[in-house]
Amino acid sequence: MLQILDAIPVWLLALMVMGLLFICLELGYRLSHRRPELGDVSALQASVLGLVALLLAFSFSMAAERYSLRRALVVKEANAIGTLYLRLGFLPEPSRGETRAWLRRYTDLRLEGHEVANEPAVFAKLLQESESLQSELWARLEALAPRVEAPVLILVTQAMNDVFDVSDERLAAAHNLIPTSIFVLLLVGMLGSGVLLGYRPEAHVRGFLSWFLFVVILTAVMFTLLDLDLPTRGRIRVDQEPLRSLQERLRTQP
Repeated sequence: MLQILDAIPVWLLALMVMGLLFICLELGYRLSHRRPELGDVSALQASVLGLVALLLAFSFSMAAERYSLRRALVVKEANAIGTLYLRLGFLPEPSRGETRAWLRRYTDLRLEGHEVANEPAVFAKLLQESESLQSELWARLEALAPRVEAPVLILVTQAMNDVFDVSDERLAAAHNLIPTSIFVLLLVGMLGSGVLLGYRPEAHVRGFLSWFLFVVILTAVMFTLLDLDLPTRGRIRVDQEPLRSLQERLRTQP
């Protein structure tokens, strides 16, 4: 799914889906006048529309759950970085100032990475730099270990591990998307419902207004679902305010 969205703009993909839905409605209308003997399909129409509604509700539930997880992880990461920054104060100088400066840079990289998440090459570069900073922070802590008291070392090590772990959790959550097979099934259901809704042997004219409303509403719902599920595309993005607030707070502290 991501490969398709990267190759085709979302608005163009939406227009293509709308065009397919109109074609299915027209196909159903023509079929109803060529084969009117198929009988009453109202029960089948209701069944298919109910199935599409069920798939949409199920998909929205999955997407909303993943979106909530991504928001919670932003708060978790901000808290983890803030805790580590405070615990680094137990270290002796000059290591304290150096590691805190690296941690401020690390916070900047995390925010910059979110801003360019839709540019894979730039994001990969920032991710590599943040991972290098993680290695430097850990190497500095290892070098200081013989000169730091055990309780302090445990506190700092635990906080640093939390920062590294939540970074991996956020990356995994960003790649945890609704399976493509569900979107394919949803699209098939939408197209099938278009054919069934267009099948009206008793109608002598096409219901363009009802067709238009059906196509626009169904397409808008589906692409809102896509927008919610994809963390790097569209207008629905996870708010990074907890990290921004932390960034401002770290800049004012020594």
